[in-house]
Amino acid sequence: IARAIIAMGHQLGMTVIANGVESQAQLGFLRRNDCDVFQGYLFGEPMSADAAGMTLRRRYLRPEAFAETRPDRTLLLLDDEENVLRSLVRLFRRDGYRILAAGNVRDAFDLLAINDVQVILSDQRMSDMSGTEFLGRVKMLYPDTIRLVLSGYTDLNTVTDAINRGAIYRFLTKPWNDDELRKHIHQAFRTYEEQRRSNAGPAPVESGEGGEDRPAR
Repeated sequence: IARAIIAMGHQLGMTVIANGVESQAQLGFLRRNDCDVFQGYLFGEPMSADAAGMTLRRRYLRPEAFAETRPDRTLLLLDDEENVLRSLVRLFRRDGYRILAAGNVRDAFDLLAINDVQVILSDQRMSDMSGTEFLGRVKMLYPDTIRLVLSGYTDLNTVTDAINRGAIYRFLTKPWNDDELRKHIHQAFRTYEEQRRSNAGPAPVESGEGGEDRPAR
């Protein structure tokens, strides 16, 4: 709904203002969808007119509200079993990725909202939502992400259907082989980067001497 309202406002040539922004997750989602102005508890609690005037004169806003990092390779891990999650973090740490770990779906969505995530690895069987359902929702919000699910053989039909719908890029079986799992994640990042290059299109050309075209430098 928020994305539709922002897009509609911009199509009408209007400035879109989001009121009631209370968390980094909300701010991150709105920024990624090109909302223009934000206000709410994240930037300042209710205050008197005098206090508001002083804040404006000092030109002060909470700096953490605008902090944003964009590492090249960020991996989000989702599993509601703490031991499994720790094992996955240890496994991928050696590959130099920036690793975000979530023990539930809500935390995973919050992390997605405030971070640029390229690859997501989710468990299939979780208490609050299945991995395929979670990744299906992620596809609608963050379609450029590469989404993988860890699944037991008993979930094969469900996961296959999710692949056919484009919700997930690949499913990986439990128990996993460490080396193979690392290779799959590495390939997922490669796939993401190839898609970005493809979407960027060919390099522009500029006209050279004699009317010939040459690649731009």
